[in-house]
Amino acid sequence: MPRVRTRFPNVFVGHPFSDRFPVKKFRRIFQELPFKVVYGNTSLEAEHLLDIMRDNVTKADFSIFDLSGWNPNVALELGLAQGLRKKPGKPYYILLNTRRSGNVPADIQGIQRFEYTSYDYKPAAGLGDQLINYVLAKQYWIKKIWTALPEAGKGQKKRLMAIRILAHMRDHAQLTPDNLQTIARGTRLRSDDRTEVLDVLRKLKLLRKIKNANAFKQGRKIFN
Repeated sequence: MPRVRTRFPNVFVGHPFSDRFPVKKFRRIFQELPFKVVYGNTSLEAEHLLDIMRDNVTKADFSIFDLSGWNPNVALELGLAQGLRKKPGKPYYILLNTRRSGNVPADIQGIQRFEYTSYDYKPAAGLGDQLINYVLAKQYWIKKIWTALPEAGKGQKKRLMAIRILAHMRDHAQLTPDNLQTIARGTRLRSDDRTEVLDVLRKLKLLRKIKNANAFKQGRKIFN
């Protein structure tokens, strides 16, 4: 049978481009999550910028906009997403770093947004935590992982490791023991904990053992 490639959600992300916005820290979080990301380039000054924005938003499964600092081009991208929202499967999410922004403009105060203060996975405060719990957790296979890895105890760290493994498979053909050790760095999970995470992903057929090799390959889709 042909190999089933993992389908990752295509995500358009609009964020400020300025010396005051930590682009590298912001994008590092997205790199560690199972998204295929296209970033809006708000530094472009071209006649067809509006067409580029519309094309990016249209092709995405959903969009994410960081309104920290109220960049005008990000606000424009948000407006395009709002106009396309009537089409099936075109949701969008708003992010706001409350340490970098003042009061929310009146015209979007009623729109749901995810507020964060740090570029990490701190519960209820980290950008990674917000994306995992309010964006990723809506995906069908992520819900399956959450059920298999209850939140209590080391559950949060196991869930984060499972998410990072899926993100690794976006960019690599296989997962080796060395890859796994790198992915687990900082989680303080023991060998048996890592094995549990792998077993869950295998049972859900999101990972498959490579025959005659100490490695795994991609399994089924995580996004329909």
